[in-house]
Amino acid sequence: MVLSLTVPKSWTDLSQQQLRFLLRTMVDVQIANKSVGFRSMDDATDQIVAQVNTLCFFKWTGLTVICAYGNGWLVRHGNSEFSLSTGQVAAAITHLSWTRDLPTAPVRLDCVDGAVAVPADLSSGFSFDKWLSCEAIWQVYLISSDESYLRQMAGILYNKENISPDAAEILGTFYWWASVKQMVSAMFPNFFHSAGSDDYRTPNPDDLRRNMDAQIRALTKGDITKENQILSMDAMRALTELDAQAREYEELNKKYPKK
Repeated sequence: MVLSLTVPKSWTDLSQQQLRFLLRTMVDVQIANKSVGFRSMDDATDQIVAQVNTLCFFKWTGLTVICAYGNGWLVRHGNSEFSLSTGQVAAAITHLSWTRDLPTAPVRLDCVDGAVAVPADLSSGFSFDKWLSCEAIWQVYLISSDESYLRQMAGILYNKENISPDAAEILGTFYWWASVKQMVSAMFPNFFHSAGSDDYRTPNPDDLRRNMDAQIRALTKGDITKENQILSMDAMRALTELDAQAREYEELNKKYPKK
């Protein structure tokens, strides 16, 4: 018997239902294994990854397990019944190995707690002020692993005060912002390199405030009357300008090196 089964090839191939199922499965398997919380599947054990991918494989291919059968399972697909060995399943779930990595492009749940999200790539409806707020929250979360910070981010990203995301939706918020960070780091390499985006030292509130103030001053060029205008501008437009300024600064340093 020849059976053709297909599964998503990447995070960006997932439908909303598939994304929600993957996030919920990650949470449920983590709880079932009583494991320490992980920020991504890269932090999980091989056993947890295999369990998550096996459950996703059966769900997304439409296979129904009837019962254990020898060294595997008796399964149903449509009107057909056949056996699958553990080896066959292990080979099949290698096609889901991408779940262990962070998304290479922003992905997110469209709706959380009845609220609609801004575009996944922050292409519109997301101000520079909101960007700064999410960045400050993200830096604190990276150190504390306190999920309350991800709830705060969800409130901003879904434009809803007192939002109540469930555990899967909180994890989805993490994956969303982590993928956004990867996207902007590639789009604006000059700014994020100079800003030390990979420096995850314990954030000092004064340092965070000074960093945000420096970005605002760079865009206003010291004119405080333009601050509100800068904060309300599109986040991607603000980052484009900051990246250009960082590039110009680097070029000047190369041309006129400090002695």
